[in-house]
Amino acid sequence: MKKIIYVCVILFLFMTNLTALSEKEPELVVGTTSGYAPFVSLNDKGEYEGFDIDMAQDLAKKLKCSFVIKDCGCMPGLMLALKQKKVDLVIWAVSITEQRLKNMEMVYYQGDKIDKMPIVFWGKIPKDIKSFQDLAKDPEKIVCVEAGSYQEQVLKAYNIPLKYLDKVTDVILDLKYDKSFASAIDPALVLRYKAKYPKLQVLYLSLPDDYQSLGNGVCIDKSNRELTEKIRKAVQEIIDEGKIRKLEKKWGLK
Repeated sequence: MKKIIYVCVILFLFMTNLTALSEKEPELVVGTTSGYAPFVSLNDKGEYEGFDIDMAQDLAKKLKCSFVIKDCGCMPGLMLALKQKKVDLVIWAVSITEQRLKNMEMVYYQGDKIDKMPIVFWGKIPKDIKSFQDLAKDPEKIVCVEAGSYQEQVLKAYNIPLKYLDKVTDVILDLKYDKSFASAIDPALVLRYKAKYPKLQVLYLSLPDDYQSLGNGVCIDKSNRELTEKIRKAVQEIIDEGKIRKLEKKWGLK
């Protein structure tokens, strides 16, 4: 009799564990990378934080998935991971442009339309710089930019001599110590870095229609239509609930 009870207990525990495993939430693997405050950065404990991290966590909850971060190191790494399906999606303040929409699905979640690009200088704005064409005139006057970024696409279109840096803080130091002539940065970061570095001077250059941004989007592989529609619905719910506005206020974006 004891053996029968023992076997029944074992079977009960086995079935309980099997049920728990079958009910385990699916993972939502989000590609991102640190070094882009206030969107994504690491805090003193080495934990990921920022506007995009909070946004991604809310999205995972809406989709009833567990939230998993995969740090891909840089923009090219993020795009490669998405293409190779190593991540389900990318959230990293990626600007929605016509060119990017040809290669992947992008679901808007934050940011205004951008028809001008901020070019930052240290100390003063040169009087002879009034357009992207002016930046391209002298090959020795290097403009630093992040590889794979929206800003890089624009600058390359004008054959502007470029230097690639991974972090905005590195860009600032490069300008400060006269290693680069200027830099293009995300418009959302201008006020934050102007407040921190008063010597930064900003020149806004008008963008042609093909290079204007429609805000930031969640990036999904074009072949994953089911996930795209789920994300589109979930993001709209997050926006309608006012969570984006709260996060913008929390992280100093508005």
